[in-house]
Amino acid sequence: MRYYKIAIDIGHARTTGASGNGLQEHEVSAKLARYVKQMLQATPHIHADIVDFPELSNKQDLAAAIAAVNAGGYDAVVSLHCDCAGTPSARGAHVIYKSAAGQALGLEIAERLAVHLPGRARTLVQRHDLAILNQTRPPAVLVECGFLSSPEDAEIIRTRPILLARAIAGGIIAWTE
Repeated sequence: MRYYKIAIDIGHARTTGASGNGLQEHEVSAKLARYVKQMLQATPHIHADIVDFPELSNKQDLAAAIAAVNAGGYDAVVSLHCDCAGTPSARGAHVIYKSAAGQALGLEIAERLAVHLPGRARTLVQRHDLAILNQTRPPAVLVECGFLSSPEDAEIIRTRPILLARAIAGGIIAWTE
């Protein structure tokens, strides 16, 4: 079996992302990233690194993450994020991709994550306007891990993050097999 090296990007610098229901995007993504890394490291054919520059501005964080990924010899990038909306009824997870390889990885993650965070009409979305998808050499996906503004999503994120991490890690592992 082939060996894979995965970058887990924490999608925003500290205090620059979404917030709601007492949760901050960076802290949620960092917690999920630690769980995902631990799960991936337990898989003999996968090595995972967390990419995070929390003290930089959001723009600097993004540039540093892209540079680190491109210099790191990774096979894929999974960028963890959370959404926020003006209405508490918006909820659910989805995965964003650009390339065909990103689509394959994104589908594996989205199918598993949407079980725990339902609510999106489309759980897999192609976009061409995101730097983490456009400027990294390996295929990348951006995982929106629910709405912090949704009481239902926030409760799952707060009390059962291990389920979300297991879904993300399970999708990555399935993609590598």
